[in-house]
Amino acid sequence: VAEFRASAGDGIHYHQLALVALALVFRLSLVAEFRASAGDGIHYHQLAQQLRHAHRFAYGPPPQPLTWTRSPGYPAFLAMLSPSTPVDLPQHLVIATRANAVLDVGTAGLVAVMAWLLGMGRLAQVCGFASTIFMPPLFMLASHGLCESLTTWLLTLACCSALATRRAARPFFFALVAGLSLGLALWVRLDSVLALPALLVVLWMAGRTIKHRLRWVLACFALSMMVYSPWPLRSLLTFGELHLGPSPWIDTQGVPMRLGMMRWAQTWATGRIDGENYCLFVAANHGQLPPTRPNIILPTMYDDDAERQALFDLFNRYCREGESPDVDRGFYALAAERLRKHPFRTLVILPLYRIRTLWSPMPSYELSLRSRLLRLPTQRPFWDNVCSALLLLSGFGACIALLDPGKRRWAAALLLIPLVRSLVFAFLLPIPLQRYFVEAIPVLLLFSGYALAWPLVRLHDLLPKPLYRLWGQRPGGAMGPASSGEIAPRSDSDAF
Repeated sequence: VAEFRASAGDGIHYHQLALVALALVFRLSLVAEFRASAGDGIHYHQLAQQLRHAHRFAYGPPPQPLTWTRSPGYPAFLAMLSPSTPVDLPQHLVIATRANAVLDVGTAGLVAVMAWLLGMGRLAQVCGFASTIFMPPLFMLASHGLCESLTTWLLTLACCSALATRRAARPFFFALVAGLSLGLALWVRLDSVLALPALLVVLWMAGRTIKHRLRWVLACFALSMMVYSPWPLRSLLTFGELHLGPSPWIDTQGVPMRLGMMRWAQTWATGRIDGENYCLFVAANHGQLPPTRPNIILPTMYDDDAERQALFDLFNRYCREGESPDVDRGFYALAAERLRKHPFRTLVILPLYRIRTLWSPMPSYELSLRSRLLRLPTQRPFWDNVCSALLLLSGFGACIALLDPGKRRWAAALLLIPLVRSLVFAFLLPIPLQRYFVEAIPVLLLFSGYALAWPLVRLHDLLPKPLYRLWGQRPGGAMGPASSGEIAPRSDSDAF
C-alpha cells in the first residue's frame, strides 16, 4: 500500500475513490433490479441455512443426511452473512447478490492493481477496472445466487499477491497470501486448482535466487493444500471415503449421479447446437426420455442406423429403469465404441469446438437478466457483442504484452490461467458454457486496458505535455530485477 501511494504521488486520489463508488452503485443497482437462484443457487441456500442454524452441512434438517456433493466454501460464506434468524430464498438472494456485486468491484480493483504491478500506466489500470465492471458474464452471474463471484475474487487476489512478490519489501508474505487465497478458492470450487501452474510460475520468476524461488513456490503450494485438506479429511472421517471434491454430476436433490450418460455426451456434444444439453438436464431431474419424442435422439448422436437403433433401445431401457447400473454401463459402452471408431474427432475436433463454446457468449436462455438500466433482455445481442469485443481486445493486449521484453514472461505466465482452463474444460465437460470460464476472465481483462493504452504510448511524443501528464507516470521499471522494496524511476514514455 505504501508503495502504491508513493507511486501515485498524491496517494489515492478522490477520482479513484469516486470511480469505485460509481462501480458499486452500478453493480448494486443491477442486483436490485433482478435476482435469481438458478439450479445451484437453491442448493446453496439450503446448505447455508443448515450451516448457519444447525451447524451441519446438509440439504435440510434431520433426517436429511450430511453431504459432500457440493463444495462448502460458498455456503459457508453466505452463512456468515446471514442473520441469526432463518431467511427464505428471496431474502437469501438479496444477501448473496449484494455480496456478489461487492466482490466483483473488489475483483475490478485487483485487476487495476495487477496492471500497476505489471508496470502499466494509469489509463490501462482504469480501463482494466472498467472492463471488469462492464463484462457481461460477470454482472450476469452476480445477479444469481452462485459462487462464481467469490471464486473469481479469490483467484484474482491469488494472482495479484503472486505478482506482488516481485515488488514487495516482504515477498514471502505475499507468497503466503497467494497460497491462502488459492486454498480458500478450492473450498468454493475445486477447479480453482487449475490456476496453480500460473501462480507457481509467477512465484518462480519473481525469485532472485534459487533459494527464494523454492521457498516461495513451496510455501504457496503447501499452504493452499493445508487450507483445503480439512474438507477431504472430513469426508474420510464422516463417510469412510476420501472425496477430494464435490460430485461431478448431481440431481436436483444433491444426490450423485452415475456418469455414463455424461461420458457418452462427450463423444458428440459441443455446445454449439441448441438442445444438446436437454438429455442431461432431464436426467438430472429424473425425467423420462422416450426416444420416439422429437429431438431426444439428435443426428449428431449416432453415425449409422445400427448405432441409432442401439441408442433407441438404450433410451427405452432408461425410461423403464432410470440410471440403473446396466443403463450406465450401456452409455459407457456406446462412448467407448464411438471413441474407438473416431479417436481424432473425439479427442481433437470436438474439444476445439468446446473451446470455442467456452469463449463465446452464453445462450440467451442461460443466466437470463432483466434490467431497465441495461435494457435487458431486449439488448442481449448488444451485450453479447460487448463480451466478445472485450475478449478480442484482451487478446490483442496480451499479444502486445508478449512482444514487450519487459512484460513477456509475466504475461505468458498469467495467460496460463485461461489456457489451462480452456483445455481442461474442453475435455472435462460435454457442454462447457462461458460461466465455467469466468474465473479466468479478469486476468484477460487486465490486458484490455493495455491494448487501449498502447497506441497512446507510441504517440506520446506528439501529445501536449499537460494532456500527457493527466494520466500520471507508472511506478517502477520493467518487470526485471530490482532491489527489494524499491521502485525504479520511469521515463515519460512509460506513463500510460
